[in-house]
Amino acid sequence: MTSTELVPVPGRTPLLSRRRAEPDVRTRSGERISASAARKVIDAVPQHTRDSRDTRWRSFSLWCATYQWAEDEPNAVLSYLSDLGDRGHPSKTLEAHLGTLRALRAVQKAPLSPAEIKACRLVIRHRAGEEADDPMVEPGPLQADAVDLDELRQMVRTADRATRRGKQVAVTLLLDWWMAGRASEPARLNLHDVKVTTVKVEDTAGRTVTRQALIIKIRRSKADQNARGQDVRILAQDDPEICPVNAVREWLGVLTDDGQLTPGPFLRRIDRHGNIGAKAAGRHTKDPRRRGGITADTVNDIVKAAARAAELTPTPTPEELAATAKARQDAYAAAEAAPTAEEANEILKAWRTARRAARAAVRRITGHSMRRGWIQTALDAGNPPEVVALHSRHSLRSAAFDAYRKKKVPWNQNPTRFLGLAA
Repeated sequence: MTSTELVPVPGRTPLLSRRRAEPDVRTRSGERISASAARKVIDAVPQHTRDSRDTRWRSFSLWCATYQWAEDEPNAVLSYLSDLGDRGHPSKTLEAHLGTLRALRAVQKAPLSPAEIKACRLVIRHRAGEEADDPMVEPGPLQADAVDLDELRQMVRTADRATRRGKQVAVTLLLDWWMAGRASEPARLNLHDVKVTTVKVEDTAGRTVTRQALIIKIRRSKADQNARGQDVRILAQDDPEICPVNAVREWLGVLTDDGQLTPGPFLRRIDRHGNIGAKAAGRHTKDPRRRGGITADTVNDIVKAAARAAELTPTPTPEELAATAKARQDAYAAAEAAPTAEEANEILKAWRTARRAARAAVRRITGHSMRRGWIQTALDAGNPPEVVALHSRHSLRSAAFDAYRKKKVPWNQNPTRFLGLAA
């Protein structure tokens, strides 16, 4: 049977063959699938994940071509990872490359052998040990710093909430923090996903009182690719400046005044002329259903800009940016001119170590700082980890959630204070 024929139903007359408008496509392993199935398989994986995989495979392919290895040759991945470590890439980068290359090699019907996988993990372990012993840089991945409640307040104060743009910035910051959001989650919200309601709770005196609250429907996220969905519930705060319910009401007022209280993205673009949504100038999202909405990159930009405006992070000067670019250019030029691959790797490793030390020396606030900040603030306030994990859409067994927790004994419980050694 060809791909253009329909499957006949047993006992019935076979249907006539029918051609598709789009031709079938071939996979990496040479197998044929329909264009519709291929598109859905691709779109089911987030774009940033696809981009990362493509970048890692291109890097591996270039390395193979440079050093005359076949991409499916035994121990090619092992030798490539070793080279990455020699160039100064951290062990976490090696782990990410191994995961991608192992999966793609399996798809190409050239899977890594158990012996090579074990050797790859030993190379990664060796690189992690080198990082731990390096006195020039702090080991471990560079992570976004957490934004606590006081810093959130400082960031919100940089927005002029008398303006449309200021209200957009405030609602983005506050929603992202209080929902412990990944940058993509507030950006993906639709208007009907955010509901303001009134609930009954007990106050500190045990009395039942009514409070306003938000119920936010997160329909899909990084940890929920099957789109089962989850509600995030957020109570109104006494301080209106950092109250997400107050910010949502302000933003809904902006949409109402502009005649845009219509189905579509909840957070919408605003251009420099104050035009909102689809009317705003500039590039729009590729998905026509979300035309006029913001993206995860927009959320990240808003967080970074607010942190700089609040002077929580430094703003690089043109001279500093130029010096950073020149250092990179000089390092690659020197590596290119090096007589051996080993000398080239040492040059690149020295440059990466210096760059990493410089980046670790300054505070880093990104879109993920809001998620990390809420989780750590909630845990520090004494909330049970299982409750915090439920709010942040984590499994308690998740290594990611475990990384957010500060595994430190509080000073008032520190065992050394009971030994008569602490004043």
